[in-house]
Amino acid sequence: MRKILVIDDEKEMLDSLVKILSFRKEFDVTAVNDPKEAISVLENRKFDLVLTDLEMGEISGIDICKAAFKKFPGTMGIIISGYGTIQASVNAIRIGAFDFIEKPFSAIKLFETIDRAFQRTAEMDAPTINEFSKKELKGIIFKSKKIQDILDLIGKISSGDMNVLITGESGTGKELFARAIHNFSKRKGNPFVPVNCGALPETLFESELFGYEKGAFTGAIKTKPGLIEFAENGTFFFDEIGEMSLALQVKLLRLLEEQKIRRIGAQKEKEINVRIIAATNQNLEDAVQQNRFREDLYYRLNSIKIEIPPLRERREDIIPLFYHYMNELCAREGSNNKRITPEAEEAMVNYDWPGNVREIQNLINKAYYLCTNDVIQISDLPLNVSKATGKLNQSTLLKQFKDAKDVILEKFEIEYLNYHLKQHGGNISKTAEACGIDRRTIHRLVSKYNIFYKD
Repeated sequence: MRKILVIDDEKEMLDSLVKILSFRKEFDVTAVNDPKEAISVLENRKFDLVLTDLEMGEISGIDICKAAFKKFPGTMGIIISGYGTIQASVNAIRIGAFDFIEKPFSAIKLFETIDRAFQRTAEMDAPTINEFSKKELKGIIFKSKKIQDILDLIGKISSGDMNVLITGESGTGKELFARAIHNFSKRKGNPFVPVNCGALPETLFESELFGYEKGAFTGAIKTKPGLIEFAENGTFFFDEIGEMSLALQVKLLRLLEEQKIRRIGAQKEKEINVRIIAATNQNLEDAVQQNRFREDLYYRLNSIKIEIPPLRERREDIIPLFYHYMNELCAREGSNNKRITPEAEEAMVNYDWPGNVREIQNLINKAYYLCTNDVIQISDLPLNVSKATGKLNQSTLLKQFKDAKDVILEKFEIEYLNYHLKQHGGNISKTAEACGIDRRTIHRLVSKYNIFYKD
């Protein structure tokens, strides 16, 4: 459990921060209203993270972070303030704080910053995936750095029990990555139980998930344990979690908060020891805003977030995936391994693969039976794939145009921001007023472009 010390001399703000952090079960939060008391607490207790206001009278957030870093090196520090200036943020980073957050900020922004801080801690001493047995990856075929980075992250988080949320388009292989987390964890020898939240009707889902007692309803002639109980001491994987009804979300939240379940018709709750991994192709933040997904459940699930990129963003993985699945098919059919012509390979690499890995697998089944020998020609590929050869497709051209436009806009933003910062002595508020945008945007741009102005 991560120990967090929160300090703010404004009681209302302190209570608000504690309420937000309480969404995450793995956070053990200590709140202090008096900065002098905070210094005293830090003399005797070690915290993983210090979250402190900047301006609090005689003792500032900078002073508190210095005390924490001196007593317990390795402590992470995040400073928050309503007085956002470049100098304040620079001072915070200079003394060793992980980040500086300007008020007002959203809960999502706060959690993202805290998660990045804890990820930095893990990166300091955790092994990479290369130090593990490759056989545990079970079907994750790649050459791209993007997937290697994800696997390195998996190597760092697998030993713990934090909940993990895996996002990505349909067909990107989210369940494979969930299994990799399980296979590298201390729960490896215990069950990995997956369930698709969109595959069962709501009327059956609860009884399948949590089980029921004999006589709980008509037809319940004997007690039946739920799927979650079969995952005892292992990992339970909720695929397409965004499809779960609000009523069931409430009961899942109870499991995440207390590690307890109640069978339908049962009088008592039952303790359960499982790690939860969830996956979705939806934007859960939008679902929260639209009241389709509980905010507290979202924060519980999102302890660690892993986003699987689509194939069009990691084209170097396309041909290795093709040969892997084609060789598997040839082995099952007892035939010689097939190869692909350079023209067909070019078309496959240029194609965008909206169905991702699942679409590659479907193409392989067709190409295997359509080709007349051991060489797959471009004519053996579906028309939508074969016509991508010899030219950049529309998506690639649009991306190149967007990249060029972004470079031009970035250069303009830097020059424009530098001009106004110089005119106003680095003052964020005055610069924001002159530019006609809010202070949070100015601060974001300053951080994005690593701009520091001094006279």
